[in-house]
Amino acid sequence: MFSISRFQQIIKPIMHGRFQKHVRKHQADKHTKGFGCQNLLTAMVYAQLGNCNSLRTLEQAFNSNSSHHYHLNVRSIRRSTVAEALAKRDTQPFTDMLGELMSTCSKTLRRETTDLLYLLDSTPVSLKGRGFDEWTGSNGRIKGLKIHVLMNHASDCPVAQSITDAAVNDIDEHHLVQPEKGATYVFDKGYCDYNWWAELDEAEACFVTRLKANAAVNVIDSFTPSENILADEHIRFKHRKNSNRVNLCYGKTLRRITVKREGKAPLVLLTNNLKADAQEIAATYKQRWQIELLFKWLKQHLKLKRFLGRSANAVKLQLLCAMIAYLLLKLYHQSIQTTDSLHLLAARISNGLFERLQTLYAYHAGWL
Repeated sequence: MFSISRFQQIIKPIMHGRFQKHVRKHQADKHTKGFGCQNLLTAMVYAQLGNCNSLRTLEQAFNSNSSHHYHLNVRSIRRSTVAEALAKRDTQPFTDMLGELMSTCSKTLRRETTDLLYLLDSTPVSLKGRGFDEWTGSNGRIKGLKIHVLMNHASDCPVAQSITDAAVNDIDEHHLVQPEKGATYVFDKGYCDYNWWAELDEAEACFVTRLKANAAVNVIDSFTPSENILADEHIRFKHRKNSNRVNLCYGKTLRRITVKREGKAPLVLLTNNLKADAQEIAATYKQRWQIELLFKWLKQHLKLKRFLGRSANAVKLQLLCAMIAYLLLKLYHQSIQTTDSLHLLAARISNGLFERLQTLYAYHAGWL
């Protein structure tokens, strides 16, 4: 039997050239003096999964397992070197690697399903204090950044992402959606753009969102409500223009569904799906909370509140590495076929990333 560390198993998708391909493309290791992007990524993924709250704890924890560094093709780290790398390394190879992992994860975990439901939302990352105030913006509620994510419902994995200033409106990042015929996209009122909705409809994709209370519409047909459905109507927008722009949804028949909620105001949904049952539409919108759970998981279990650097580049790199670590953990979770939740798996391995595991497959896969 041959031994391999749990950390090596987790990071295998970024070893042996996959990440280096992106590094070479952008010439990101030019003038790095030995501590290249591969070293930085490995250290940052370790920091995320190993609950390292500072550069000092990262240095001590990582270097205490120096006997394993040879197999990872990295070396011992110094916190001053990591700090400099976070401030200066090009973020594009990390962005490209994240995109490759999102594609891999989505295909791997969605292989046995035909679910084409996608969830779109953003979450704020609050950044306050010395070092942050010089470059962060504010949207009136939070000061910092936003992470925008398009998530596949079936795989529970992001398929597209962007990191922007907090002042950027959610609708400005709707380009994360590349409309897929037959797919359904769920998003909240922050993505209100009638012309974009028309684009989704023209691509033969469905959308489910919330309709703003001041939307001017005409009711074309009404249908008998059922159970918690207060109203089910076909509507059309009244005006050819909206905010001095041509309304491309004008003339299209859409569907407004009013859903009863206990102790709360009714939920008014809008969709271009005219065939599905109203209860099914309501259930589809309810799935949007899955992306909220993803954001909650990332903030609770990864380093999205405490940062190892305070420059814009350092923060963006840490956010990218956090999402890379999440996807690597998802792939590892799937590969070992455990019934434990991702939360329990993360908790179990967080303090034993360099624990030696016994596996013949490691030798044949070429990791040792």
